[in-house]
Amino acid sequence: MQKKRLLQDIGLNAYEATAYLSLLKLGVSEANIVCKDAEVPYGKVYTVLESLAGKGFVEVQASRPKKFRAINPDMALDFFFEKRKKEFEREIEVLKGFVEEAKMALKTVPVQRRKDEVFWTTAISESEIKKFAISIYGEVKKSIYIIPPAFGIPVFPLLMPDVLKAIDRGIKIKLMISDRFRSLAPMLSMQGEEAVKELKKGMEIRIVQNSHSCFGVVDESVVVLFQLHPHDKDRILSVVKIWDAGFAKNLSKEFELLWDCGEKLDMETVAEEWSSRASGISK
Repeated sequence: MQKKRLLQDIGLNAYEATAYLSLLKLGVSEANIVCKDAEVPYGKVYTVLESLAGKGFVEVQASRPKKFRAINPDMALDFFFEKRKKEFEREIEVLKGFVEEAKMALKTVPVQRRKDEVFWTTAISESEIKKFAISIYGEVKKSIYIIPPAFGIPVFPLLMPDVLKAIDRGIKIKLMISDRFRSLAPMLSMQGEEAVKELKKGMEIRIVQNSHSCFGVVDESVVVLFQLHPHDKDRILSVVKIWDAGFAKNLSKEFELLWDCGEKLDMETVAEEWSSRASGISK
């Protein structure tokens, strides 16, 4: 039963699996013998065996009556894998074309929104929060102002590809961090010189002292709120994303006030200093 299940797992149907197993056991056989041994209905046995031949599992002798022989499993399975792989690759290319076409077509759909429209979503689990963060950088059209939780440092490398893509699209990012975030320096240096240069094109960083705020404003219309765990300030309980232009406008003003008081952080300088320090320690 396990052998039959494994053959079905790779793409053979139940009759094909039992017929192939019978031929491996019987050797060269006629359809009627396979029919009895594999318990394949007589009206279907030729169709099943021809299908196996087409998939590379069986060879057919064009005699009267026809005879069938199972191909060595290693050869048959390798051939089947390569064939399916090529089929999947073709399907992926076709799907990719449809996706790109759909993207272009859906951009023309007119969006009607009321000025007072408010909508919100919440992420609670770690995977949902990560998905939230990626979606923010994927959907942003103009700008992101963000004050992340101080302990959010480990998330930064995970978001790096999406942040760089956003910057490449011309997105401007203002990142305001607490002094505790200075340990961002080794992570910046680990990203490599080119990545740091790309970040500098679209991201400004400032350090602000004694700020307990944790929020973000996206495109001056969407607010991101980080809710800390009541019993553990080093854990995020949830993240809420709110589409509210009025709320976003008010938080943007608060952000700018804090931003004006912040200490400018040069990413390249910090990354270079950390690299030099690390080199000195290793020596």
